[in-house]
Amino acid sequence: MFAALAVNWVFLVLRASIAMMFGTIAVVWPGLTSVGLVLLFGAYVLSDGVLALCVALSVKGLPGFGSLLFESLVRIAIAIVVFESPAFAALTLVDVVAAWAVLSGLAALAVAVALRRDLSNEWPLPLAGAVSLVAGVMLVVGPGAPPDLQWVIGPYAILFGGTLLALGLRLRQLAFEIAS
Repeated sequence: MFAALAVNWVFLVLRASIAMMFGTIAVVWPGLTSVGLVLLFGAYVLSDGVLALCVALSVKGLPGFGSLLFESLVRIAIAIVVFESPAFAALTLVDVVAAWAVLSGLAALAVAVALRRDLSNEWPLPLAGAVSLVAGVMLVVGPGAPPDLQWVIGPYAILFGGTLLALGLRLRQLAFEIAS
């Protein structure tokens, strides 16, 4: 699985870039409405889910494939829910983001466990999973929708993207070592 992921490092870098762009837009867009945030979030999770699906399909049949497939399908399903009913998603955005974060975190941790034999000292993916879980749990047990949810979602997406970027660049380096 490691070799297949290393060869496809560019997908992780793209996912990281999209996450960081989404997070930055969510934070710096003045007057972003809840429906606007929902549609922006839907576009982010759809593009991220499609890229995650490309990565999953590249490791089909290898250990960890199920976790990667699960992660991609969760993201695509959340996007479908958001685009199917943006008004409903806007009303339940905290719950939608919390579900996405928890499920994504669990999937990232499962992939990290599958990779631990092949990749020593691997910290970005477990960190991304842990950050996702903590953010999701905080949203679930928190006092409700923060007045500016974009200040929760934006920094979380930037941090999540940063950890994926670190992993993607590490896999890039290892892909060059494998090719040598």
